[in-house]
This record gives sequence, structure tokens and C-alpha cells, in this order.
Amino acid sequence: MGGCLRLAPWSAVRRPDVRWLMAVLALTLLASAAARASESTEASTSDATRDEARQLIPMAKIDPQYRDTVRAVVGDPTLFRRMPTNVIDCRPQLYTFLVQNPEVLVELWRELGISKVQLTRIDEKTFRLEDGAGTTGKLVIVEQACDVNAQNRIVMYAQGTYDGKPFPRPVTAQCVLVLTSGSMDETNGRRYVASRLDSFVKLDRASLELVAKVLQPFVGQTADRNFADTLSFVSNLSYTAEKKPEAVAQLSTEMKNVDEPRRKELAKLAYECADFGRQWQAKRGPEAAKEATFQR
Repeated sequence: MGGCLRLAPWSAVRRPDVRWLMAVLALTLLASAAARASESTEASTSDATRDEARQLIPMAKIDPQYRDTVRAVVGDPTLFRRMPTNVIDCRPQLYTFLVQNPEVLVELWRELGISKVQLTRIDEKTFRLEDGAGTTGKLVIVEQACDVNAQNRIVMYAQGTYDGKPFPRPVTAQCVLVLTSGSMDETNGRRYVASRLDSFVKLDRASLELVAKVLQPFVGQTADRNFADTLSFVSNLSYTAEKKPEAVAQLSTEMKNVDEPRRKELAKLAYECADFGRQWQAKRGPEAAKEATFQR
């Protein structure tokens, strides 16, 4: 089944780089902010942006078990980055489903041969991460507010270790990622989702020295690219569901590391995407093919 879907539009999306901790964390988490036309679409590491991002975290709503830890990471991060805003053509319901269930996205990558990352759900809020190349960790959703229109905010805490090249000893990190989104209707009748990710990373002293010497110049560029590639994949998944919902539904049955309710929900959303596609085509007629723009 996976071979069939590799012919779908998302085949053009670059394979995510999951060789080290920062890239994996950026990959497995979908995020965004409700971007307005006046807002910057560039990445930022400035103190002002960091302070703004910190204020957006509803600390009083954070899971009490992790509140102090989250406060410590965002209060004194080793690295902060607001990734560029990305806007994709995607059904908001599918986007929200994948944001809330990142293990489904990761399992799709595995089934399609895109990556070997495993994201295993432990409970409703907690995931275990392994990439098969030295990265292990735990991800916890510590606060979220989501709806079917992709007006979403998710705050996630991640703790992990990377043991492999080019480092002579393991690198450990704690991360807080603020994931939000907003959707809008365009004049062509399509719905677009605007996406952005704020990341706060705190390294221990030994890891900081290693990263500063080896990887720090490349961390931001790799994270930005992975975030954009992940969202491009999501957009193309939505497009493929419009055209071939039965293929996405069949693939959902093969995802053995995802529980049955979530497999069924993915299939249901695929057919809803197809219903929207038929209605949109009927309204737009011959112009539909010219007006639909998808990131591939």
C-alpha cells in the first residue's frame, strides 16, 4: 500500500533529517500561530520575540506536574527560535487531528519509508520517542486548546538524549514548544492554515559546550527546513485525501502502532476531505484546477 501512496503529491517533499535531537523534536511536533498579513514570516531569535513568546504561554493552565519545569526552561533557555510562519492549503479538521495525534503523522512516515522514527503513545498526554539513530526521549502535552477550525494552541514539554556522531558523549536537552494555528478562507474557496513554532531549548553545561562547537550554526536552518517540510507533507496528505480517500483509509488500517479509534478517525477525515473536494470542484467548475495551489 505504501508504494502506491509514494506516487501521490507528497513524494516531492524532502525527507526529514532526524539524525539528532533538535531536528527530531522539530519534526514530531506540528505547530503554528494565527498569522496576520502584517506579521513577519521570518525566523527570529531576538530577545523581544522570545519575551513575547514566553508571554503567550498560559502558565496557570500548564499541567501542575510540569509547571515549574516549563517555567525553568522558558525562563532561561539556552536556545530560542521562532520559526518562519508557513501557510498551507489543508483541511483544518485534518490539521487539528494530526496536531493532537502526532504519532499518526510519524507512523505515516514509517509506512511510507520516509523515516524510522517511532513515537509511541503512552497515555493521552505522553509519548515515547526513538529515532533508531541515537535519539530517545519523552514528550508530554502539558496544555492545549484546539478546535476543528484549526484555531489551536499546544504547549509541549520534551526531554531527550542524543548519543551518536558527531558528539563524543551524549547530548541532553529539555524543550518547551508552543504550537498554535489559525485558518482562513481564501477567495478561491479553499481553506488555508497558518503555522508557526516557538521553541525554547535548555541544554546542560556539558551538552551546551558540545553543541556550541559542533552544531549551533546549523540548528536554526535545519529546524526551519524540517518544520516547513513537515507542513508541506500535511498539505499534500490533505490533497491526496481529496483525490484518493480510499488509499489514505487503506493505509490507516496498516498503521499497527496507532490505536483503532485514531486509525478510524484518519479514514473518516480522508473521506470528509474528498467530500469537500467534490463540492469545491462543483462550485468552481473548469477554474478549479487553475485555482488550487498545493505545496508539493
